[in-house]
Amino acid sequence: MLSVLTPTGARPEAFARCVQLMQRQTIQTPVRWVIVDDGPEPMATPRIRDWQIIHIRPVPLWQPGENTQARNLLEGLKCCGDRVAIVEDDDDYAPWWLERVNEWLDGDDLVGEAPSIYRKLDGSKDRNMGNTKHASLCATAFKGIGVRATFEQICRQNKTMIDIKLWRACKGKLYAQAGGVVGIKGYPGRPGIGVGHRL
Repeated sequence: MLSVLTPTGARPEAFARCVQLMQRQTIQTPVRWVIVDDGPEPMATPRIRDWQIIHIRPVPLWQPGENTQARNLLEGLKCCGDRVAIVEDDDDYAPWWLERVNEWLDGDDLVGEAPSIYRKLDGSKDRNMGNTKHASLCATAFKGIGVRATFEQICRQNKTMIDIKLWRACKGKLYAQAGGVVGIKGYPGRPGIGVGHRL
């Protein structure tokens, strides 16, 4: 089973789009979607045929100005199985993304797509981050006790640059895919925290 872990909250437009993208995934193996939603107003729990959906409302809820991403990742990880793919709600995922990631995890404990591509919501500007040594968090998946323990430790100690620190600490395999994941920036609501958000 592949666990999909999504930290979210206070971004209903972005999350609604994320639900649409997950409904279009072609993966045929069982999926558990763990959604950690800490926004003031809970978002509706999605339904996807044959997927197990776990919707967590952590306490305390997010307050404007806070960065709760690491806390939410740790909270959701408790409900994840061995294989974990991070799916962020403000990114665009090709329909084959989860199927491909699950295949990649057959050969490596840490996998991802690089370089990271970010696009403004209105389509007016793209940015290629040029990263060749790590994948963005939204394009990262992992399995195994060692990588998982490192991920947990990094989340406990850091609120930012979780992806970079994970890839520095663990040996992984990067794949150059055309448009598997594209970071979409500019959704209304709670702002993102990564460098790519500043387009």
